[in-house]
Amino acid sequence: MKKLMILAALSALAFSCGKEEKVYTEDELGVIIEWNSSGWSEVYNDLEGTVTLVTTYPDIHFSEKTTEKTSVIEPGDFVKLETGAFMPGVSIGESLSASIRLSDGTEILCTHGADNAWSKRFYETFTQRQEQEIIDFHGKKLRHNLGVQTYHIDRTLVDLWQAGQ
Repeated sequence: MKKLMILAALSALAFSCGKEEKVYTEDELGVIIEWNSSGWSEVYNDLEGTVTLVTTYPDIHFSEKTTEKTSVIEPGDFVKLETGAFMPGVSIGESLSASIRLSDGTEILCTHGADNAWSKRFYETFTQRQEQEIIDFHGKKLRHNLGVQTYHIDRTLVDLWQAGQ
């Protein structure tokens, strides 16, 4: 009988140790979090040479000014640009334009909302996925959903630009 009680106690302990802790949403906890980011953009360089990506954004303090973000992307690599949440970010979706400098010196200017084929290719051809991060919020696990958009600098983009020149 004593052996049976020990086995029952061990089973209960094993069950409670294997039980996952609940992960909450903001709604379930009745809170609103001012997140720094709501996700990010990934920009892949699918070309054979290094590219320099210079993106421009509205200046939050001066409506007539813009700010820039410069990223050097090696062949086969990508850059991660944070999407803003509480404050503006530097994602592709938030940019006004993207200047893409190829290794041969060619510069392709893509403008958000422009009607030319290369701008449309860059800004409108992306894939989207959802990621999650779990953070500790006052001793409880809180889920933060993040949107990820993936863009590509590829041969098709270069060909569209060259055809338009």
